Amino acid sequence: MLQAIRDKATGWLLYLIIILISVPFALWGVNSYLGGGQALPAATINGEDISPRDLDIAYASYRQQLAQIFGGVIPDNFDNESMLKDQALTQLIEAAVLRIYIRQRGYRISDDELNRLIRSMDVFKSNGAFDTSIYEAQLRSQGYSPVGFEQELRRTQATEQLQTGIIATAFILPQSQSQFASLSNQTRKFRLLTRPVSAGSSNVSAAEIDDYYQAQANLFMNAEQIKVDFLELSLEQVKSSIDISEDLLLDRYQNRKDSFTLPEYRETSHILLTLDEDASQQESDRVRDSILEIKQKINRGADFAALAREFSQDPGSAADGGSLGEIEPGMMVQAFETALYAMKSGEVSDPVKTSFGWHLIELGRISGGGTKSFSDVRIDLEDDIRTELAESQIFDMVDNLSNLAYEQSDSLRPAAEQLELRIQTSDWFERGTGSGIAAEAGVRKQAFSNDVLRQGLNSEAIELADNRIIFLRLNQHRPVSQKSLERVRDEIERRLSQQKGREENIETGQLALQNLKSGNSLNAIADDWGFQIIDGDFVSRDSPEFNPELLKRVFAMSKPAGGLVFEGFSHANGGYSLIELSAVLSNDSSPDSGLVETFSAESANLEYQSVIKTLINRAEVVKAPIEGLR
Repeated sequence: MLQAIRDKATGWLLYLIIILISVPFALWGVNSYLGGGQALPAATINGEDISPRDLDIAYASYRQQLAQIFGGVIPDNFDNESMLKDQALTQLIEAAVLRIYIRQRGYRISDDELNRLIRSMDVFKSNGAFDTSIYEAQLRSQGYSPVGFEQELRRTQATEQLQTGIIATAFILPQSQSQFASLSNQTRKFRLLTRPVSAGSSNVSAAEIDDYYQAQANLFMNAEQIKVDFLELSLEQVKSSIDISEDLLLDRYQNRKDSFTLPEYRETSHILLTLDEDASQQESDRVRDSILEIKQKINRGADFAALAREFSQDPGSAADGGSLGEIEPGMMVQAFETALYAMKSGEVSDPVKTSFGWHLIELGRISGGGTKSFSDVRIDLEDDIRTELAESQIFDMVDNLSNLAYEQSDSLRPAAEQLELRIQTSDWFERGTGSGIAAEAGVRKQAFSNDVLRQGLNSEAIELADNRIIFLRLNQHRPVSQKSLERVRDEIERRLSQQKGREENIETGQLALQNLKSGNSLNAIADDWGFQIIDGDFVSRDSPEFNPELLKRVFAMSKPAGGLVFEGFSHANGGYSLIELSAVLSNDSSPDSGLVETFSAESANLEYQSVIKTLINRAEVVKAPIEGLR
């Protein structure tokens, strides 16, 4: 319910516009048709200015996109205004360079093409046809005029023309394709020996622990924590406070009685003798006589199901004794349904003609068809009415609560007393984690904001899941503090032991690699280390039995020239591996067609990106300092 308000502000049209203007950049030229003031430009490209207003709009749009990517709240390490503004300005500069080039080279879309494009968009259609009023209303709801939107479409289409022209004309030389085939089909024979770190094998002295603690004191800090007071207003709270009169419930029941009527189900079987649609009257009479003979057998006591298996020409039901299961209104053709609902349970109809042929219908059990009583639906009716009334009240209450929290921003008590809400207190929580309401990222962000944490003000309204709104203010604050050495001694000892173990293992591995290159064998080193060699035999680049990172290293090694090639590398966990490459086998057969398509597409895209990079390098660009544009 509360989400609906946001949906109206950022609906499908916003996503459509973002997609339209993201070829090749997500932000370019938005609202550039609007005039600027006399402020110094944020950047000048080949004599054309990007105004501070353009940058502000691009920055706001960029932040909105990031918030959507991160589920509504930008993480603190990304939420840097200078960094984001610089990125937005870079994108605007790239877009301006491309736009100038497109204009100079005469790329354009005709009025007719533009008209066809807009009219083909389903989002502007009503009952399958383009609707001018919908078009204008949708653009207006997103802050666009038809002229501005059409200008953006023209720019986007012109950009696509350039992009298509470059990508569609890109090609790969036969020699490059042959090299690609040879490399993609190549296999390599190798052996692998890994020496893991021995846990806790390195001794650590008290002096080393103390030195590490002093040097890395910033690693052993108690995180900043806060506790907040908060008011919560939810749809369920409002619903629980609403009394529903018996008269209102009865009126709603009478008005919606039709919706409480259950469909009637009729257990039905039939025998069908088919008849072509263009059959003559003589042929129809002949088939009718045949089905009358079957009806006479039924009247003499023959079993309907047995006759259906023998005579019915309906392939879907004949084997089941003509059973059609339970039928409800609207499932069968009109003539069949009219006859069926005029019958009583246990009856067999006279012959009935439909477009399929002649039928005999047997009606079995009848179920459903009744209307639920008032007592059966009372709880649902009461909940529906409460929800409707609560939805009509909660927005006014939230608005009132917002005003009170803002006007008396140094306390939640006046708002709590006026709306009869209880002030609650959270547990301690940190910027990155918390429980209860602090499990919500939006709550933590507001709680640690400058207004709440530093100035001691009430927060703005924070919307949570399940139609809940909260307002909060600071209760207590614990600043960052140093953990004592005794508290972290065991952790430091564990870290230093692991670090020593990794260093010793890497040193051992590197020495073994030198010995291999000097003539020692991998088998001898394996015996010395006490670990088993893994024989890779001939493997491809995507062999599933080996780690992709290992295969990447194997295929980056130099080809053996009459001997063995060795390589060593350390793992993130401190382990060390030795690779022995003994053979490389090339296969010049044609590569997989999918790989060739991927290779071709990537090559074409690289050409396009190269064109853009060249244009940017050739452009005359003057940027103002971001700090001076705030």
